[in-house]
Amino acid sequence: MLKQAKGFTLIELLLYVAIFSIVISGIMFIAFSAVAQRAHNQLVTEVDYQGELAMNQITQQLRNATSVNTPPVGAMGSSLSINTVNAVNNPTIYDLFSDGSRNRLRVREGSGGTSNYMTNNKVTLSNLTFSNVAVTGSKDSVRVQFTISSYNPSNRSELQYSKTFYGTGTLR
Repeated sequence: MLKQAKGFTLIELLLYVAIFSIVISGIMFIAFSAVAQRAHNQLVTEVDYQGELAMNQITQQLRNATSVNTPPVGAMGSSLSINTVNAVNNPTIYDLFSDGSRNRLRVREGSGGTSNYMTNNKVTLSNLTFSNVAVTGSKDSVRVQFTISSYNPSNRSELQYSKTFYGTGTLR
């Protein structure tokens, strides 16, 4: 009586390894895609959050301001200077500050006041403009525009995202 050999033939083994490799490659592709998508979603959230927060603070300060120093009516500029009810904070100035690797939105309160950054180090700011769109004789109204981009020194495509924010604040 002949004994039947137990185990796999070489062809069966090669076939199983090939199928296993294809399945693992598919799983790895899906996993890497999910990680890249998660990173992209996080930076979109960060850019949106930083932009909305900065825009809300600037427009709220404008509504509560007593006057706009710069830009004058009908002009535009890269910085905004306002006077507030609290004289210690006058002038309050919003401008762009470059720390070498990225641009950040900065606010300075008072003539000897310290600078505070309104955006964190995960984003960079560009195209900051303030336009005083008020009609002469009416209350100052300033249109604010800026673009926030994810800070991406490695230039990875999944980490690139920019958004332009627009807002207007009118003195009460």
